[in-house]
Amino acid sequence: MEKIDYCGEIKNVKELIGQKVKIWHNGGIYSSLNGSDNIKWPNDEIKKTAGKEYWNGYEPQIGDIGEIVFVSKSKYNEIIYILKIRDKYVPIKCSYIVSPESLDVNEAHQKRWDEIYAYGEHDCNFKKFGFNDIWNRAGIAEIDKISETFACDLKTKGIDTLMLVKRISDNGSSPYEKQYVLWKKNGQGLLKTFENNTNHKPTQTEPEKFNWDDLISFYEQNNVSLETKKPESIVSHFTNLVLQFYNGSDYYTFGMQLICKEEDERLINVQFIRLIDNKLK
Repeated sequence: MEKIDYCGEIKNVKELIGQKVKIWHNGGIYSSLNGSDNIKWPNDEIKKTAGKEYWNGYEPQIGDIGEIVFVSKSKYNEIIYILKIRDKYVPIKCSYIVSPESLDVNEAHQKRWDEIYAYGEHDCNFKKFGFNDIWNRAGIAEIDKISETFACDLKTKGIDTLMLVKRISDNGSSPYEKQYVLWKKNGQGLLKTFENNTNHKPTQTEPEKFNWDDLISFYEQNNVSLETKKPESIVSHFTNLVLQFYNGSDYYTFGMQLICKEEDERLINVQFIRLIDNKLK
């Protein structure tokens, strides 16, 4: 069946009358439009009852299925549909309805998160979203997927000293973001860097030699993984540093805003993040 553009040029409105549609999002419902003459109404009775004061407490919800009874244009040139949901008449803007088999906003949101969680199934921890309750953005942005796949491939090949560091500053496309994979192979430290270009597309460098024994030593000597207290953030817009680290059979993950309270600088976790941040700048 051809997908209908409910906001497009409708050649035959009569064909739409009686069709079922789903409320994609309830933000486009005009619950008091019946108190105006901003649209042409099919008749006085529907105009009178197509408003919240006649719905007897009913509130149109995302996912509700209704029947199209009328299509009109407002004086602002918006296409408005009058739906009959149960015995209620509901005016709604065209961009807020979809065909019944399409996903509404809640279903689309759930599907997206199901995909994110499924992305990390049966794979290494780098791909598991929110592992150990740390927000790591796994499986969300393209730059995440590329760095996570590279790190997991190394893990699959038997590399057991392996670190993924994410410098997160927005939704994953900003050129300010960088991600790093550090690993040890035959005693040699290596580094690969991932970042977004000015077109907001992820790029990656070739692996290079990189000595990060000091990070491993700090982790081991200070029992970093035993620290349980988290620093308190003091800003709402921030850059996060998120760390995931395999050290042999040990796995450690931690993330924090790079601006925190001064007294939290004493925390071993914070000191470890600072050491990593400074080394990778």
